[in-house]
This record gives sequence, structure tokens and C-alpha cells, in this order.
Amino acid sequence: MNIMTVKTSENFLHRLTIQRRVIWALTMREVITRFGREGLGSIWLIIEPSMFVVGVMVIFSFTEKSSTYSAAEYLAVSYPTLLFWRNGTGRVTKAIEINRALLHHQPIRPIDIIYSRILLEFSGAAASFIILYLIFVQIHICHWPADALKMTLGYLLVIWFSFAFVLIMAALAELNETIERISHIILYLMLPFSGVFVPLYLIPSQFREVLLAFPLIDAVEYFHAGYYGSAIETYYQLPYTMIILLGMTLFGLTLTNIAIRRVQLN
Repeated sequence: MNIMTVKTSENFLHRLTIQRRVIWALTMREVITRFGREGLGSIWLIIEPSMFVVGVMVIFSFTEKSSTYSAAEYLAVSYPTLLFWRNGTGRVTKAIEINRALLHHQPIRPIDIIYSRILLEFSGAAASFIILYLIFVQIHICHWPADALKMTLGYLLVIWFSFAFVLIMAALAELNETIERISHIILYLMLPFSGVFVPLYLIPSQFREVLLAFPLIDAVEYFHAGYYGSAIETYYQLPYTMIILLGMTLFGLTLTNIAIRRVQLN
């Protein structure tokens, strides 16, 4: 029994190592395919999301400044959370169909293609946020977080939501072509429920309770609580959010497996 357990463990670790190398190779292939080797090359992975953040900040910087924060500051820490699920969905949708030829290579599995694109998008969004945030702190647009641990955990919750959401959208797009065509509409309709543009404490209480049912808003509010501390009032339901995110992740993985089987049958 012990020998069998050891062999099973070694076999699992071997397959995990292969999958890790495959996902990394697919990620590097995507970087070269998308950005090329000339000019700035892969640096565009960070520049592109950074340009979105700075552009939105400049547009809203002329709005009225509250006693607690400016619009530019609020968007500097809030808008980057939107890039995960928005950009990730756009890049992962129909990824398996587009890269079907790669599946002829035995080590490559359909889920590896999805994971590699998610890794690439999330890495670019996170790197751009960290770099911009450090710059904004130095030029006094932002300040250091009131609670760095809480801010980090909030950021990880946003990433968790984005991962589950992207999986669900990618699987639905593989199962139904209509989802792919209306995915950009779904993403736009999600903006009011992202917690990015308006702090939740400014929303009337009767609507606030409804919005708190959306786990993304809860995650962003927790992220804000870490950054602003007691400077602004924040609302979140952490246990509820984590349960919903776990359910979304399991549903996304199940749906993805169904989509992969359909792709393989076709």
C-alpha cells in the first residue's frame, strides 16, 4: 500500500511538472505571437493596461474633489481591478477554438490553453497596477495603504472572482456562439456592479443591500477598506463573498470540462 501511494504521488508530481512547463511555454508563445520580438515587445503587456488606467484617471481628474479623496486617486486604486475580468474574458473567449491545432501535441490539454491566457492577462494587469501604484505614491496622487494585509487580501479576492468569471465566460462561449457575440455587452453591463466608479457608501441604503449580493463589489470594497482604512465607510460580507466565489469556481471548472469534451468530440 505504501509503495503504491508513493508511486501515485510521484506520478501526480510528474504530471503536475509537465503541465506547469506546458502552461509556461504556451504563455511565452502567446507573448511572442501578440507582441512580437521587435520594438518594446513584451513590455506592451504592462504598458497597455497602464495606458487605460492613466487615461481614465486623466478624464475623471477634473471632477470635484471630495474631502477624503480625489477622483484620480480613487480610480488609480480601483480601475486596475476591472482589468482582470474584463481583459481576461476578451482574451480567453474562444481560445480553445482558435488554438485547436495545438491540441495535436500530446502534452497540451485544452485547459492548459485557457490557464496560459489567464496567467498572461492577470500578470500584465497585476504588474501594471504595482508599478503605477508605486509611481503614484511617489508623486503624491496615492498614499500607502492603511492596512496592507487587508488591501492585499482584497486584491486576491478580486483575482479569485476574475478567475472564476473568466472560466465561466470562456466555457459558455465554447458551448454557445451567441455568448461570444454578446460577451462585450455583458462586460459593459457589469460596470455598474464592479464597485470601481462609485464608492458604496454614496449609494442609497436600499440599493446598497442589493449591490452587496454581487461578490465583485464585496471584494472591491474590502480592497478599499485596506487602502483607505477608516477614512471612508466600506461595506462587505467576507464569508458570503468567499462562499459565492468558491461556488463560482466549482461551477466554472465543471462548465469548462463540459466545453472541453464538446470541443474534443468535434
